[in-house]
Amino acid sequence: MPVGSSNRPAARPPNTGTWLLYLLDSIPPHMKQMPVQVPSGRGKQILYLSIDGVLEPLGRSQILGYLSRLSGSGLSFVLVSLERERDFNNASVRVETEELLAMHQIEWIRLPYFSGSIREALRNIRNLTSTSRKLIREKPIGLIHARGHLPSFVASGLSALTGVPYIFDARSYWIEEKAEEGVWFKRRALYMLAKRMERRAFRSSAGIVTLTEAMAEDLRVQILDEKNDIPLVVIPTCADFEQFTRDAKSPPETSFDLQKRLRNQFVIGMMGSINRSYLIPESLDIFQRLRKYRSDAHLLWVTRQIDVAASLLQETGIDQQCCTIVESRYQDMPSWMGMMDWGFLLLKETFAKRGSMPTKLAEMLASGVRPIHYGCNSEVAYRVREAGSGITLTDLSPLSLDAAAKHIANFSGDSASLDYARQVAAEWFSMESGARKYESLLRHVLYPDQADAVEIPASIGVKDARPAKPRSHL
Repeated sequence: MPVGSSNRPAARPPNTGTWLLYLLDSIPPHMKQMPVQVPSGRGKQILYLSIDGVLEPLGRSQILGYLSRLSGSGLSFVLVSLERERDFNNASVRVETEELLAMHQIEWIRLPYFSGSIREALRNIRNLTSTSRKLIREKPIGLIHARGHLPSFVASGLSALTGVPYIFDARSYWIEEKAEEGVWFKRRALYMLAKRMERRAFRSSAGIVTLTEAMAEDLRVQILDEKNDIPLVVIPTCADFEQFTRDAKSPPETSFDLQKRLRNQFVIGMMGSINRSYLIPESLDIFQRLRKYRSDAHLLWVTRQIDVAASLLQETGIDQQCCTIVESRYQDMPSWMGMMDWGFLLLKETFAKRGSMPTKLAEMLASGVRPIHYGCNSEVAYRVREAGSGITLTDLSPLSLDAAAKHIANFSGDSASLDYARQVAAEWFSMESGARKYESLLRHVLYPDQADAVEIPASIGVKDARPAKPRSHL
């Protein structure tokens, strides 16, 4: 009997991967047909759900950056996030985050994040579901803002059970990403079940956010179909243009020796997590080639994975004297970027990347760092070209990598080009721009009779904004 085909829950499937989707897909059919509306008497608080923790840099930037602004506009939030043990044990960051949230009157429920196998992922989902359901019972929740696929699957189930509407804030083609990585959705049956759940979650939502126009167009054509009354807004990953500036000072913990080491150097930056999305070997290859043309070229690598970065440099054979690896607090990142002349942004380009927009791009353009870009999707390339301060590689052949290194070494762009890039980027990538779009969408759902209609952004005219049929990677 198919999962969810009976009002009585079926026996738990033995496979933990199947159980994850079973857990999220086991709402009785009659409940799935309940109208999605705010029950009579409910208030207007927004329950914000995130698997990403707000104690880590990404959450601090892409969650608190928005919520602090939105709470100032009169919206009320209850934030539920899953926090990694390492982040939670950092007392100074934890206290600072608590004070920031209290200042903006945002209630924060933090749950532990369990990492490892699917079994731990199930534990995260169960905790998020039970906590959210309890909050909906006890508080005047009028809307759920679900950040990412798993929270949106949880919100879809909660909405069917309670009638509270939700926003599906899609951060990527998550299912395709996992399939491409060879995790979670290795079997085709599981992949198809996940896609079925994704389709239902999009179609039963009260609003949708995507990072790219390409993914938005895919959803309009292939998922929403006749359900064109669901507002769909494109909001890329944004940066705080008041923090990321061209005149940022040195980080407070920077030693005198480090400042002396970087002084008068041609600094090339590498920032963020070391993962499968970024083309680290090719980036280091360009840097090695650049050293042939500029002996003053110095690699500044800002990452929490210091040991991994050091190992990669050793494997590549890059002289340690021309490299600096540092770990940084989120609030000091604008200062580190202020020391950089150029920054690497080389990414893999796959179907799943149609839905991605790297946060680093916004931060680079705001800080006056010239991007060295390849991949992800053509919207990223479009934005780099539009800003005009960096370069976009069309391929990663040795000839292209050497040409890029030579171009960077001989580039003579002036300060005015960086000012122009920042000005152009602010219209699309500033946190204020993103917050205005979020506020419009949230008010549209919470106060449909009062809010202005949400304007669906027009196509930006790049090639892969055309709808594409998702490809199975199984």
